[in-house]
Amino acid sequence: MIKIRKFRKEDISEVALLIVNTFKKFNSKEYFKKSAIKEYLNQYDPKKHTIEELYEKFKKSTIFYVATSDNKIIGMIRGRPDRITNLYVDGKYHKRGVGRLLLTKFEAEAKKLKSKEIKVRSSLYAAPFYEKMGYKKTTGVRNFHGLKIYPTKKVIN
Repeated sequence: MIKIRKFRKEDISEVALLIVNTFKKFNSKEYFKKSAIKEYLNQYDPKKHTIEELYEKFKKSTIFYVATSDNKIIGMIRGRPDRITNLYVDGKYHKRGVGRLLLTKFEAEAKKLKSKEIKVRSSLYAAPFYEKMGYKKTTGVRNFHGLKIYPTKKVIN
């Protein structure tokens, strides 16, 4: 059974590996500058950062949830009330509603915190998912630090 809960400090390594592994598998061809992939992955690599360094990065998120199955982290979402920073789901759990559960939980929390809209710099891979969830592309493909993204947003008031 899939459960959604708040992120805890002891989740850091598992969450960091989920980000790195999922990005490599599904987003590693979405770049303008190939070096952007390495730069992005390096910021989450638990082999290159201490738990404390990663925690400092993660604790900036006002909203942060993980999805678990059998006590294993299979997905995560984090950000501020008006912006999603990361949403990753282990590939084995794609198309099983995990992303939808995480996003719905994030949106409910953002609403409680008085947000009127949520913006996302969606990967090209994730854009169809966000569109199904009611997000609209605000422009075409953009260059975000060398990575290809679709700026999207959803009004939630």
